[in-house]
Amino acid sequence: MVLDSDRKLERSGRGFLRRLLGRGGDPARRGEAVVVAFASGKGGTGKSFLTTNLAIGLHQRGLRVCVVDCDFGLGNAHLLFGANPRYSMQHLLGGQRTVGHVLMTTDYGPSLVAGGSGISSLAELNAKHMQMLARALGQIADRHDVVLLDCAAGLAPQSMITVLAAQEVVMVTNPEIAALTDAYAVIKCLSRQVERPDVRLVVNRAPDPQLGRATFDRLSDVSRRFANQPIHYLGAVPEDPAVSHRRLGQAPLLVGLPECRTTKALVGLVGALEAQILEARQAAGSRGVEARMLAQIRRW
Repeated sequence: MVLDSDRKLERSGRGFLRRLLGRGGDPARRGEAVVVAFASGKGGTGKSFLTTNLAIGLHQRGLRVCVVDCDFGLGNAHLLFGANPRYSMQHLLGGQRTVGHVLMTTDYGPSLVAGGSGISSLAELNAKHMQMLARALGQIADRHDVVLLDCAAGLAPQSMITVLAAQEVVMVTNPEIAALTDAYAVIKCLSRQVERPDVRLVVNRAPDPQLGRATFDRLSDVSRRFANQPIHYLGAVPEDPAVSHRRLGQAPLLVGLPECRTTKALVGLVGALEAQILEARQAAGSRGVEARMLAQIRRW
């Protein structure tokens, strides 16, 4: 049973959240979105699954959320949203369409810029394309409270430039030696940069919460000792047949199976990520995502 007092508390909390994010105020004074990059050392860790579901959860909490699929040429976020975009990153970076054209609203609330799938040209972006992406991200950030970047796995320059444009990085890994080794490689690369975002770890497909925490402790110790890079624990998501047995076309887990244990873990991650977003907004510097990304392009 939901009491009236609970509803009032929830409305009050959302009102406080809107005030912190500048919602409802003068648009000229409203800061741009907090940008969070979802990264992984290898493919298949569940990064896009987490990105799309957490985007829905943040939207349900009253935030204007956009997912930008930056897995250039291999994007699948639109499939997880059940969306059929008319335009994608291919049209944006090719100069055929503007941000307004490629932005679409999904059935579950968040906006989406689709990455394009099976397009080999997107896997070979040059500096001009990355500069166009930087300008586009600046425009997208001006229209939203939170921008989630679903970045390509690995250490390719295009991927690392995109990750380093964010204020927060959510590193997604599994409790397996190959996934942890590749996650450490990305963390080590981030540690060598002049400007580096905060890194928060999610352990996906953990058989139990204790293993999730133990996996973080192991990677955190290695990162601190050998890369001088602290990382923080965002949480773990359990191994669950409810996820592996789902098919394309079904609603995202957060909507379709609200009572399963993975959904409950996702809700916990949404709350933890929301807290970090508010902290990042309050600590935001003067440079926006476009300036941060252009600086990285010059360095690379």
